[in-house]
Amino acid sequence: MKEKVFYSLNVNHYEGLGLKQGANCILKLTNYELQLCDIKRRPLKQISLKDIVNVGILSDKELIEKDKSVIARGIVGNVLFGGAGLILGGLSGLQKKQVNQNIDYLVINYKENGEDKVINVYANEGILHNGFMKGLNNAIDMSKDNLKCSYCNKEINFADNKCPHCGKKLKDNKGLKVIIGVIVGVFVFIFLMVAIASNVGGGNSKEVNIIKRIVSVETDKANNINDILKSVGINEFDSMKSDSESLDGFEGVGSKGYRIKTNSTDNIILYLDSENNVICIRYADKDYYRNGQVLNKFE
Repeated sequence: MKEKVFYSLNVNHYEGLGLKQGANCILKLTNYELQLCDIKRRPLKQISLKDIVNVGILSDKELIEKDKSVIARGIVGNVLFGGAGLILGGLSGLQKKQVNQNIDYLVINYKENGEDKVINVYANEGILHNGFMKGLNNAIDMSKDNLKCSYCNKEINFADNKCPHCGKKLKDNKGLKVIIGVIVGVFVFIFLMVAIASNVGGGNSKEVNIIKRIVSVETDKANNINDILKSVGINEFDSMKSDSESLDGFEGVGSKGYRIKTNSTDNIILYLDSENNVICIRYADKDYYRNGQVLNKFE
């Protein structure tokens, strides 16, 4: 099947490609792989989507704190990232110096000949927008499904429009805007069902129901947390997840951390104390709420 390029973004290299730090390179997402090319579009690394273990955007401070927590537990070489995969090896350059420059990195964990590998590029200034990250994560998820043609029962690629074996046209997939896949109907259906379910809950807002489910609190407490989020400009958010591995205990004994994703912003951190009261709200190493005070607001 002919390669289709869904995204092509100019980024700056940090480490993992053998280029100097800050060197210009191109990050391409295709229907088969994630490519990193030089400025002349010559491939430097081609990673099959099936070989990608995890991708994530982390700040320099988060990476340093992750390494500290690893050392404290006597674990070497890997850190759980949001319960979804591995951030392997961290950023080696950060281990030699204490930095806090509000720099974000895209960390790509992948397998090569059975060996764990990592590539990092700078992710500041909105270079890697939500559409790219959503498309990449959807592509990775779907690439790991073992799909078969309903006509000849032979294995097909998640992005195929026609079966490469029998030539039959596969099921309609026009609804998928970012990644072409034969399972888009099921994906959209599940998404809609989750959205509907999130909005049904005794008159509560979607956000309150998410907080109730993820934090395991009663409606009054969930409303209180949501009101504080609103006070800093987080009026709506798409998802919230606990990150006990890297965030719990960061704000004191018994504290818990949650990652919040909105339509425009990823990785907002909400810290709660042992009684689920809001300690602080942080994004990109800046406090937006702390000690009962609104310090900054999201525009």
